[in-house]
Amino acid sequence: MAQAVLQNQRKEDDLANLIGQFGKWQFILFATISIVKLSSGWVQMMILFLTPSSTFWCTSFDNATLVAENNTCYNNCLSYAYDNHPMDNTIVSEWDLICDRGWLASLTQTVLQFGILLGSILFGFLSDRFGRRYTFLASCVALIALGFAVPFSPNYTVFTIIRFFLGVATAGTMVVSFVILMESVGTKYRELLGCLYQIPFIIGHITVPLFAYFFRSWSEYTLALAVPPLIYLGYFFVISESPRWLVSMGRVEEAAAIVKKAAEMNKLPTSKIEETLKKMSEDIRSQATEAKPNYLDLFKRSLWLKTVSCCYMWTICGLTFYGFNQYISQTSPDPFVTVVAAGGIQIPSNLIAFWLMKRFGRRLTTASFFTFGGLCVIILGVVPHKFWITLTLGSLGVSCASIVATCIYIYTSEIFPTVVRNMGLGACSTFMRVGSMVAPFISNMSLTVPWLPTVVFGIAPISSGLVCLLLPETRGTSLPDSLEDIKVPEKK
Repeated sequence: MAQAVLQNQRKEDDLANLIGQFGKWQFILFATISIVKLSSGWVQMMILFLTPSSTFWCTSFDNATLVAENNTCYNNCLSYAYDNHPMDNTIVSEWDLICDRGWLASLTQTVLQFGILLGSILFGFLSDRFGRRYTFLASCVALIALGFAVPFSPNYTVFTIIRFFLGVATAGTMVVSFVILMESVGTKYRELLGCLYQIPFIIGHITVPLFAYFFRSWSEYTLALAVPPLIYLGYFFVISESPRWLVSMGRVEEAAAIVKKAAEMNKLPTSKIEETLKKMSEDIRSQATEAKPNYLDLFKRSLWLKTVSCCYMWTICGLTFYGFNQYISQTSPDPFVTVVAAGGIQIPSNLIAFWLMKRFGRRLTTASFFTFGGLCVIILGVVPHKFWITLTLGSLGVSCASIVATCIYIYTSEIFPTVVRNMGLGACSTFMRVGSMVAPFISNMSLTVPWLPTVVFGIAPISSGLVCLLLPETRGTSLPDSLEDIKVPEKK
């Protein structure tokens, strides 16, 4: 085992020695590719102003004269009116998603997350098989086209179907871009860039209320959110293939051209680049099996426990992060302020996550904040419902969820080897979407079973913290390239 670790360390050092741990080339890559996370925040958080809490009442009865009460359903009501404050109109008032159709408001977000679930699998596989660059560019084009289609939806069904495919495209931009970044920087900078990479998502979260404030109709609101991603078309001119992926596929000449450019930008020598990469490729491919990697490889003897544990952790992360954010925004008298606050607290949380992972490692940080976040939510369910108490505990809960979300992205990318890394992240992201698909329905249960959301959002992360302890620490280790790099040694 020690020999395998040293061999893997040497391969990591070889690539880092050629292009540097972090330099001008990596900075430009990070600064450009991280922008795609803005739309991830917009797509997933726009629901907060598409289906805000609204007041409705019946305006016309069938053969009856009644005084309609607010938020009351009547079997003989012919039409309803709405007070959508702070919006002028929403998809709830547009398509009467109330009474026996009320569950459809939650369903549209669940369908979006289901699209992200399937997209994580699809784009994870395509990226590992056909390369990071083309897969990423395809997802960006699809994201732009579908974003402009949403505001012109003629009915709820078309709206939800388009949102499903928008989720698929969003998954491609998230999964592939993160892997490109992690495969391009050295070990010393993975924690920092992994944390900073999440900030554009948070900025997207924070700016959603800004779009909603100036565009109070759901169609204008979604159209406004579709315009900024046009900048992603610039990726066709600035994004190159991952050199690490090219080397693992034996495409040394293509990798050498990119590595040479990176070395020149970072002011490093360019001699013996192709020779070094060729040796790296031979080492990787000599250990790899002849069969193309697939999702079954994630459940081989050396990986199955890591795969199952990571998938469970991501499920609970999705459940608590998206569910709790939606829960606190729905219960606030001013959703503009609440959403901005819930997003804003995540920026210092990400910076804290970087220091914690650097100081205490991935496993302890993730497990601790899973547990602490769960305890905050449980306490929230039993303390008096005073504004300052709920605000403090709610903020702590969101902060813990943000720290965990940042940590597990980095943690998981370091656990899986290069040949199945995108598929590993794709599988985990899939389970995260399972949690986020369930989250809207649990959040909405606060209207009928008030104690249920706090119990679920409290106990689930504590259990996930215990599961995290089953995983190895990866701080300071090299990224594994092949399945053999993490192979369980045979007992002698």
